[in-house]
Amino acid sequence: MRLQGIDEKYAIYGMLFSLSNRIQTIGDKEFEDITLKQQFLMVALDLFEQPPTLKEMGELIGCSYQNVKRMAQHLQKAGYLEIVQDEKDRRKLLLMNTGKIVKIAEEKEEAAISFMENLYKEIEKEDLEITLRTLKKMNQNIGGIIE
Repeated sequence: MRLQGIDEKYAIYGMLFSLSNRIQTIGDKEFEDITLKQQFLMVALDLFEQPPTLKEMGELIGCSYQNVKRMAQHLQKAGYLEIVQDEKDRRKLLLMNTGKIVKIAEEKEEAAISFMENLYKEIEKEDLEITLRTLKKMNQNIGGIIE
């Protein structure tokens, strides 16, 4: 990709899309029955102390309620999670991990470690810290909730 003469803001914007698409393509090949986005939802599920609602999950991962519901329904059919009604508020649907993802994560652990090592190869810790701070600020600027 030729970046000379392109404003850094536009170059970063384009590279974020390109990198995201390439990571998704690689990740989708790793799982037989779920997409990388669905796997990301399962990882995010562990960030909550209590089973989250569809709305809470959508806010965390940056997806609409409907997209989260669609992914969750697929994950439920595949046995990764259960969608249950909240006992306190019957209008809310909660996402509960079944544990299936843990077994698959253990099977894929070596490939995941290798991918991450390759992705971050020759990038200094200081550069990673700057990148993370920048991405957090960008996320805040567009109304994200990740701290």
